[in-house]
Amino acid sequence: MIPGAYDWTEDMLRVKSMRRRFRDSFVGSALDERRWELLTRGSGMALTVADGTARITTGTTLDDEVVLLSRATFMMPLRVMVALNLSQRIAGQTVWIELVSVHRETGLPDERNIAAWRVDGTSATLANYEVAGDGSPRLGTTSGVTIPTTAPAGWSMLELEPTNEECYFHTRLLDATGQRAHSYLRQQQLPDPNALYKLRLRVRNRQVFHGITAVADNGSGLVRVTRASHGYTTGDSVTLENVAGVPSANGTFTITVINTNSFDLVGSSFAGAYVNNGWASMSRNADAASSTEVRLQFVTLSDYAELTTAITAGRGSLAAGQGVGVNILSAPVVVGGQARNTAGTVPVLAATGYSANPSAVTTARGVDLLATLIGALVIKPFSIPEADWQYAGAAGGITGTADVVVKAAAAAGIRNYVTSIDVRNAHATVATEVVIKDGATVIWRQLLPAAMAAPVEIVFPTPLRGTAATAVNVACMTTGAQVYVNAQGYAAP
Repeated sequence: MIPGAYDWTEDMLRVKSMRRRFRDSFVGSALDERRWELLTRGSGMALTVADGTARITTGTTLDDEVVLLSRATFMMPLRVMVALNLSQRIAGQTVWIELVSVHRETGLPDERNIAAWRVDGTSATLANYEVAGDGSPRLGTTSGVTIPTTAPAGWSMLELEPTNEECYFHTRLLDATGQRAHSYLRQQQLPDPNALYKLRLRVRNRQVFHGITAVADNGSGLVRVTRASHGYTTGDSVTLENVAGVPSANGTFTITVINTNSFDLVGSSFAGAYVNNGWASMSRNADAASSTEVRLQFVTLSDYAELTTAITAGRGSLAAGQGVGVNILSAPVVVGGQARNTAGTVPVLAATGYSANPSAVTTARGVDLLATLIGALVIKPFSIPEADWQYAGAAGGITGTADVVVKAAAAAGIRNYVTSIDVRNAHATVATEVVIKDGATVIWRQLLPAAMAAPVEIVFPTPLRGTAATAVNVACMTTGAQVYVNAQGYAAP
């Protein structure tokens, strides 16, 4: 075949599997053979289906095993969800939920690529996760991670979500409306994204421990293994696998316990230097103390196109690494995709309103346009109505030379602007200059004659501009005149 050419078997399989879906809610009284192959069932184990659950009774025989394998195959990226509980959690029994790569011709597991949840140990709220890629040994967690309880009162939801870049292990409660309870991540030793996968459910009477801290010479030539809280007793038979750097430590041995964290392998001979790569495992060769019932409420699996998985992968979680494009941290008021400032019934620029602080619009916020009911834009000179101010002259007019406040000082950073005035000197004989002041500074001056018959209106094309947080004052320069002043303006930065 020419490299890179179209291959109908490979490429059609890839197309078909892009949206393949699998679900079994275990309805009926027997396992659905259209969905599952029963590869193994130990003589002391039982598998039944009833009341919408698949039930596996473990028995107590060492290495008895039930293995279910999906008939359908899948490709990455994909997601598995399983709801399960156990009648009890005891040492010596293990449940695996595994995505395992399969041979393309036989459809049987080749054990080269794996993503798995491992449920074992005595705690109902702990489990482990494992990955393996391209035939490497399994990389497992060294101690249990927290999951929702597997006690019979409820259902613990366990998810697998492998992609080309990373593999997530999620947990949640069944039928809960909140986000995922926990999410864990592997980015090393990931399964091959080009392999074919099947879902394997496996229950075995053996407990496997990862997390061997040290493998060393005990001082007398024997191999000494260190693993925190191993729980073994002298005389136990244990099996060690994938111990890198000390090949003589791999195999089955009787042990002598040194303390709660260490034991020696009887009959071993130490040689080499231990490499702690997370692959080493050990297990105890003893029958389980009592039988456990493992219940599966449903199993579902779907694979997705790359674009789809980018959308669905973070569903139900606020974790930063799983956001759907944007993590919403608060709830802004949005107009046209942009937050705005509003107050009262009329949109304004500042949240406090112009009567208190008519400031400029906040950076990165938008404002509303004013329009009539038919949509015609309303354009007002200088400012919006909420920012306007006006001053009416006192009865009798100004007769002295003291400053009269036309507009009080605005808030910090806010200036007063004068857009128009009308003035009239009503005294019969006394003329005067009149001034407008920015505080104490004169910014406009005019001479008013005596006996003005009508007021003079003055509009400033360029508004008179005051200093921030400073009052606008008006004053006459001659005592005895009778000057009426009315003024209008607005406040703004």
